[in-house]
Amino acid sequence: MNDGKAFERDFMSSVPDDWFKYRLNDSGGAWQGGDKARFTPSNICDFIVYNGKLWLLELKSHKGKSIPLSCIRAKQVEGLKNAYKKDVKAGYVFNFRDINETYFVNAWDIYIFIANETRKSIPLQYIRQTGTIIPQVLKRVRYGYILEFMEG
Repeated sequence: MNDGKAFERDFMSSVPDDWFKYRLNDSGGAWQGGDKARFTPSNICDFIVYNGKLWLLELKSHKGKSIPLSCIRAKQVEGLKNAYKKDVKAGYVFNFRDINETYFVNAWDIYIFIANETRKSIPLQYIRQTGTIIPQVLKRVRYGYILEFMEG
């Protein structure tokens, strides 16, 4: 299992059992022919979580101290930005594997960054300034995430 999929699994196992959670299908399945398939789903996010509020979450796990814009699809940016409403929280959960830090950044902040910047990546400093840190606890080998930011 690659590091990104392991992060997604760890994150979803951290969602309390009394919250609704759903993993949307990827377009990369072998039976679909990957990205070259004629019909592939194009989801705006990876996960849907409901805990009294609806959360649309795109999870990204990377090495280094920035998130390459090449891994964030324009369709996702637009879709998540448009989904963000009073009772719908839409955004990204960025996991920096090298430094063991994870943040939630709302979709509007990512949209604004991409619209106003000429950089090819989102620096960790911007994510620290605009995002909400998600505490994480190492459980032997894998991580558990404390999702208090979703309760407020």
